[in-house]
Amino acid sequence: MPGSYDNTWALHQIEEGHNSILTRAPATDAKKKGPAKNGKTLPRVITLGGDHTITLPLLRSVNRAYGPISVIHFDSHLDTWKPKVFGGSPSKVASINHGTYFYHASQEGLLANDTNIHAGIRTTLSGPSDYENDGYCGFEIVEAREIDTIGMDGIIKKIKDRVGTTKPVYLSIDIDTLDPAFAPATGTPETGGWSTRELRTILRGLEGINLIAADIVEVAPAYDTNAELTTMAAADALYEVMSLMVKKGPLSKMIEEEDAARNDL
Repeated sequence: MPGSYDNTWALHQIEEGHNSILTRAPATDAKKKGPAKNGKTLPRVITLGGDHTITLPLLRSVNRAYGPISVIHFDSHLDTWKPKVFGGSPSKVASINHGTYFYHASQEGLLANDTNIHAGIRTTLSGPSDYENDGYCGFEIVEAREIDTIGMDGIIKKIKDRVGTTKPVYLSIDIDTLDPAFAPATGTPETGGWSTRELRTILRGLEGINLIAADIVEVAPAYDTNAELTTMAAADALYEVMSLMVKKGPLSKMIEEEDAARNDL
């Protein structure tokens, strides 16, 4: 398995594997028009990980099917750092990592312009330029501490206002969005995060957004407690995401809603 030793090949394998699933006919409404570039209704795919770098090949796969996509990113870190800032970029291969993949996604044109948002941010910065670069990548930031001022409803509103409810959206959840008290089993924990209840409530509040795919990443079971708090939290976040998708119905409904809105004009 060359992918075990070659990061470039591994990213290629992930993209192709994801795309082979994404382009299958779904169980429901396979013959109806959908929001994909080819006009078809595609299945939704949720990917579980693993290093957050996998979001880059997943977005490459999604781009092949949908074009540039709006992203909701739950994380304690920005993950839009330039390779020279995060990791030093000693080589082209090393420049793609769990802190730079959104920078590469932006450079590759995978992200819809200025309709992307982070939620739960509380990372240490290398300097003010980190936020400036993040803006250039097309993101708005909701910091973790904003929950103390605008509450969960305010955070939900910010996310919905940013990505909208009419276009396709990709959701990426790093389990370190949660405070280490609730999810200790992750590679880069940061104190001052949200509780499991708060994250689940915010996720549930995203009802109405057209999620076309998602990932839940950075779960490291080897670091977990005997009570398996982190894997339990990840599984419950997965349940919330799946529930949003099921309640929204097949992606063919996006086209039906667009047609209905045009008829009302």
